Amino acid sequence: EAIGGFAAGIVGTLLGFPLDLVKTRMQTQLSSSATNQLSTLSLLSHILRSEGISSIYKGVGPSLLSSSIVNTLSFTSYSYFRQNYFYGQDGWDYNNALSGMMGAPIFGIVTTPECLLKTQMQLDNVRGEREKGKKLQPNQIQQQKSRGKFTSSFHCARTLVSSHGLRILYTGHVINTIREAAFVGTYFFCYEGYKSEFRKLLLGIDKQIWNNADSPNSHDAPWSTTLSIPMAGGCAGATGWALTFPMDCVRAGVQGQPIPSSQSTGQLKKKGALEILKYLLESKGFTGLYAGVSPSIARAFLVSGCRFSAYEGAMWLCRRSGLTTGAKSGSFGEEGHGAYDD
Repeated sequence: EAIGGFAAGIVGTLLGFPLDLVKTRMQTQLSSSATNQLSTLSLLSHILRSEGISSIYKGVGPSLLSSSIVNTLSFTSYSYFRQNYFYGQDGWDYNNALSGMMGAPIFGIVTTPECLLKTQMQLDNVRGEREKGKKLQPNQIQQQKSRGKFTSSFHCARTLVSSHGLRILYTGHVINTIREAAFVGTYFFCYEGYKSEFRKLLLGIDKQIWNNADSPNSHDAPWSTTLSIPMAGGCAGATGWALTFPMDCVRAGVQGQPIPSSQSTGQLKKKGALEILKYLLESKGFTGLYAGVSPSIARAFLVSGCRFSAYEGAMWLCRRSGLTTGAKSGSFGEEGHGAYDD
């Protein structure tokens, strides 16, 4: 479980980080910003032209570390609680949601500092322009590449902690933990449900192709389970993000507030989650809570599909090598007692 979760975290983070950058920019940009009306691809192209290709992975370090830890913990804790306490079944079983949510308090402890540093780094290049009241014009394609005040995620963390103490890293901890619980519960609930539905659908297609319900290929076709994993993972991630996105938008607003790099550069004034929610509703309306939802859902489908495939693939390799108690034989994605019960 730990090896599978670790592999899932690395793959998912590297694939989805550029879209996560676009999502954060959309969530936190001012309504008067010249980039406010840009689409996902247009904004990503604008960032590449104005800030350079390295900017799309600025702040990826904490995300790689956090995602690896959290995915390892989430898959392991989900398996443990599902098997020993809630006895979740394949398909649409709310016990799978409860099993996933049990680890949220621990996830929040890990992800809150990571989300803060990632958000600060992703907004670092535009911070100076925003504070000076400058507006980017859509036709300003050729311009000097923006550079922020932080050279790395470690530099950002060290600067903020030295000026404001360790507690600054847990800005937005409550809203982030609530978001984690809601997302992870939805994530695993939908994954098990979608996987069951897709497997039935693909088995039905296999039967129609062979025109024989008793065909050995149609009875337990490995390809149906193999394909159902990325399909279910992608749909589960997209559903989870669609339902919990307003909370993430508030979280980004809380953690994306300007934080003075030293006590001498300004007094630290932070708005809470309720204040950010009120501001978003008053300035942007209800749709403001879904600013950046398109790249988020696209990223979620891509990342979650690959994440579960990486997880199930790692679990299959572990079973083949004898590192787990499951069967050594079988094709990738083929489950004996279920991928989470090994």
